[in-house]
Amino acid sequence: MNIPIGIANSVSANFGYDVFDALKYEEQSNFDLIQIFLNSTHVNDTIFLKKLKDYLLGSNDKPVYFHAEGFLNREFQRSEYSKKLFEFVSNFEHKKLIIHFDETEQLEEILDIISYFSDHKPILYLENYFRLSGKVNAEKNLRKYLALFTLANSQQFNLAPVIDIPRFFNASLKFTNDEALQWCFELFNYFGNRGIPILLHLIDATKPTQERNTYCTIGEGYIPFREIFQFMLKIKVPIEGIILEFEDKIHPLKSRDNLISFLSK
Repeated sequence: MNIPIGIANSVSANFGYDVFDALKYEEQSNFDLIQIFLNSTHVNDTIFLKKLKDYLLGSNDKPVYFHAEGFLNREFQRSEYSKKLFEFVSNFEHKKLIIHFDETEQLEEILDIISYFSDHKPILYLENYFRLSGKVNAEKNLRKYLALFTLANSQQFNLAPVIDIPRFFNASLKFTNDEALQWCFELFNYFGNRGIPILLHLIDATKPTQERNTYCTIGEGYIPFREIFQFMLKIKVPIEGIILEFEDKIHPLKSRDNLISFLSK
């Protein structure tokens, strides 16, 4: 199963998350794609934006996913930040913008926001995110996330899913490992049955608290990635790509090797 594997510019954490350092690492390490986080400082820096646009249009022929700060809600929609962000992303032929799901926003409001952004704008990639802690809130969140995709698809909005697997296993949700795994399977079944490609965000860790000092190579932590990928291969869920969100440049290389092994079985 040939799935593109890439990195986020978080790999350059030791260099202030420098985007150009990450782009150089992506090229030198031969990753398939990159995710670039653009915050409000970035979109207000015209020199930086011009340099990045020139670089991406001139020398980078691999898929680029831009990641917004904040959440898909009214505050984001009405912000000067979103206007500048969309203006920049519109420079590129393949417009892919990732943003976090906001479970505190009303479902009808989120649909209206998606509709607002749907005309001649980037494809919105909605990443599962949990603003509220606890199992009850997490289950409500996930049901709402799936309901949103059902409604968005019925209205033919261009909305794509980003599944951050480690979040299901974070201690703040208070899921058991088996409960977290079952929710992963439910989402994979939902998108797989509808033939909707998913983008994956991955890290691994040695503890469910998932502090950055507990990060480890994919497959060497407590998250059951072997079982997860066995299930995904079994039901043939379409995977658009995998983005490794580590904050160093060693774990992505070893993780890529392990992922290739998981996906070849």
